[in-house]
Amino acid sequence: MKKGLITIILLLVLAIGIYSAISLFSSKPPSPKITVEGKKVDAVQGSYCWDGLLHSVCATTSSPPNVIQDQGIKPIVVSPLSKLKIAFKEQPLEDSLNVNQWLSNEETKDISINDHILLPKEKGIYVYDVSASWEKGSSIFAFVIEVK
Repeated sequence: MKKGLITIILLLVLAIGIYSAISLFSSKPPSPKITVEGKKVDAVQGSYCWDGLLHSVCATTSSPPNVIQDQGIKPIVVSPLSKLKIAFKEQPLEDSLNVNQWLSNEETKDISINDHILLPKEKGIYVYDVSASWEKGSSIFAFVIEVK
């Protein structure tokens, strides 16, 4: 009984150590968990800079509407005035989380964030980006929704 408990504790410590090592060596920012009406919204990695333990990486992509199109991301269908939530496993730095709605390939509109984002009431397809910063760097993620 005592050996079994020690083995379980050692395995738990080992698992925590491996997870910590992976996050230390990681050279990509944390991905957001985006949900609306109980559905997961797919987000694609946009431009980012990130400091890993062994090396730093900066990657630049095209605009979020182009990234969405290039990746073949399909919009998730939602109701008018739905509440969209964005969460990260690792909290971004205070006041660094921003959301933009893309009106064209070059024009954006800032979207206010409370504990959620209120989506449009007008029917249509909408492209958004969410940007955030952490101690190790910053990133942009793009996603698309369709209001029906």
